Amino acid sequence: MTETDRVRGPALPAERFGPRLARHLGELLRLAWPVMLSRAGILVMAFTDIAMLGRYSPEAVGVASLALAIFVPVLVMSIGLGSGVIAETAQAYGRGDWQACGRAWRRAMVWGGVVSIFGAWIVWQAAWLLVVIGQDGPLTDEAGIVARVLAPGLVAQVIFAVCAFYLEATRRPMAALWTMLFANIANAALNWLLIFGNAGMPELGAAGAALASTLVRIGAALALAAFILRQSEPRAAGVIGPWETFWGPGGWRSGAMMRKLGLSAGLSNGCETVGFTAMNLLAAGMGTLPLAAYSISHNLVSTVFMIGLGLAIATGVRVGIETGKGRPAEAAFAGWTGLGTAVVIMSALAVLAILWRIEIGALYTNDPELALRAAAVIAVAAFIFIPDAAQVVMGQAVRALGDAWIAILAYFSAFFVLMVPLGWWFATWSGWDERGLAVAIILSCIAATGMLAWRFATLTGRGKG
Repeated sequence: MTETDRVRGPALPAERFGPRLARHLGELLRLAWPVMLSRAGILVMAFTDIAMLGRYSPEAVGVASLALAIFVPVLVMSIGLGSGVIAETAQAYGRGDWQACGRAWRRAMVWGGVVSIFGAWIVWQAAWLLVVIGQDGPLTDEAGIVARVLAPGLVAQVIFAVCAFYLEATRRPMAALWTMLFANIANAALNWLLIFGNAGMPELGAAGAALASTLVRIGAALALAAFILRQSEPRAAGVIGPWETFWGPGGWRSGAMMRKLGLSAGLSNGCETVGFTAMNLLAAGMGTLPLAAYSISHNLVSTVFMIGLGLAIATGVRVGIETGKGRPAEAAFAGWTGLGTAVVIMSALAVLAILWRIEIGALYTNDPELALRAAAVIAVAAFIFIPDAAQVVMGQAVRALGDAWIAILAYFSAFFVLMVPLGWWFATWSGWDERGLAVAIILSCIAATGMLAWRFATLTGRGKG
């Protein structure tokens, strides 16, 4: 850490807008790009599983998809519950208090372990849950078996995320990126062995892909935890010390901020998940072709969202560090810089997606009718890029300031109260077909961004001073 990082006090000396923006933008992008690639690695792993299973059998793809329908939402919420460590660690880092950073990581590891074990138990019940939500088909039992193979990997993925959050909040994101890169290579190799039964290994199909992912997730979590524990002067960094339990002196109280912010992120992710699941169900009610076209556009939006998520985490870290240094005006500038950067980058990507919508549609399917229909949806869905990235950036910025409950209210209002009825109206009465679902998502993301930006401006005093 440089001497500048250790300084805590009033605003920096007077600085012109241009150099100030360049400084903030440089700090943001240096942290954001490895975070983007690291998070994209999670999608790449899932894509590799489905792509390799597609070359094994269509039934295996169906089984894996059903298992992931339970696994992914629970994983997303569990990671969200553990993400409160970002703000706590970033603020401690801004104060130059490495001991507090390490204590935050130790608390987060315990909390993440508890949360993820409960999440794994839910995934273990996947066969029953699939029947409850109306997926009582011939593949349900096999999907339940695959979900049970995936369940231990959920614990490992949450532990990996907690470690990555800690490293990113202390401006060391490269370890998580390299770990995820090697994890994807190992996953592809294990898939080749366990899906198809190559090199004398058992031919396990969808269960083999699940086993490969679980083994890789466990390895990645252990590797990143070992990296943290073996860093130079780990005791000075606070990562080696008494493990604070929930019942120990100050254990539960000392983790209140982390749990509060994690609960905010977890419930916010839950509201989004429920809302987007409702959009999928509405698309399914339109027929096979509309569902396929909407699914293609949704996959594109989800992939591009990883860029927004990387910018959001980097923005949250920057806001937290400046808050820890006692510089609210700089914290405000960091937040607005993150928002502006997200809008500019996502606008450029939206233009490219619209211009190349036909080529993008053709990448997903060889069916010309489906490709054209998907292209029509992409022309509208591309506009989701901008407010979707903006809302996640503002959500992280607000939580970095220690505020939790307004974020939950904003996400619940936007993605549950607003988006679901809007989607139903567009799907049922508007005549917009599946493109209407994209419009409902756009409007809901704009609403969430507006509420969160208002809250951020209020908390930072609009960045004046």
